[in-house]
Amino acid sequence: MNEFINYISANFGLFLLILVRLSSFFLAFPFMSTPFLPGNVKVLLVLALSVYLLPYVNGSVDLTHISTVKLFLLVLKEAMTGFFLSLVALIFYSISIYAAELISYMMGLTVANMFDPTFGMVSVLGRFFILIFYGVFFATGGDRIFIGALFESFKVVPIGSFSLSEPIFRIFLKEGDLLFFLSFKMAFPFLVALFITNLSLALINRLIPQINVFIVGLPVQLFVGLFLLAVGFSSVVLFSQGLVERFIEEFLLVFKMLGG
Repeated sequence: MNEFINYISANFGLFLLILVRLSSFFLAFPFMSTPFLPGNVKVLLVLALSVYLLPYVNGSVDLTHISTVKLFLLVLKEAMTGFFLSLVALIFYSISIYAAELISYMMGLTVANMFDPTFGMVSVLGRFFILIFYGVFFATGGDRIFIGALFESFKVVPIGSFSLSEPIFRIFLKEGDLLFFLSFKMAFPFLVALFITNLSLALINRLIPQINVFIVGLPVQLFVGLFLLAVGFSSVVLFSQGLVERFIEEFLLVFKMLGG
């Protein structure tokens, strides 16, 4: 035990920077920032990973011979490295939420929202799509690639070597377009069917004004939407699988760009 404490004390500067990178990464990573995991578990997990990585990370930081400004810049660089890596996950996580919000709006489910600490108020359907994304992510082994790439980041982007570049900003601008494109693509079949349902109700209202479409419309939209989700559930899972594969590709691309 004394040897372990002495080892941490001798490499405390390097341990601190590893801890900062992992903390900023996991704080922004969707699954880790949800209330699924208790706070003490998150803290222990980050500390355990930092201790585990310490012998494998090259470099040393002597806190006794470093200025406050330089230490602040090193901490900021490590925080930005972890944040940029987790930002890719956040974008693809948002695709499922936005697609679910589009479908919920057409179904009339936006009145039934719940609070998600990672994304504010989301619909019930949004939470369902998020759980599908998580399930596919872990079932396809994406978590192993993800954690492995995070460990390799200390070799590709050594401690204190992070620097902003124009290609990084171009990648994230492209990711922003991808968010809306893939969200609409995921929700498109459901939106078309629900639009046809709404159009049919509007025609019925014009042709048979005796029918109160306002009262009939909401249950019909909910029934059609739930029926389409039941029938097209496999397509949602397959699309989520493609989304996870695309996410891993984009994550590795950003990973390489950060390493120059």
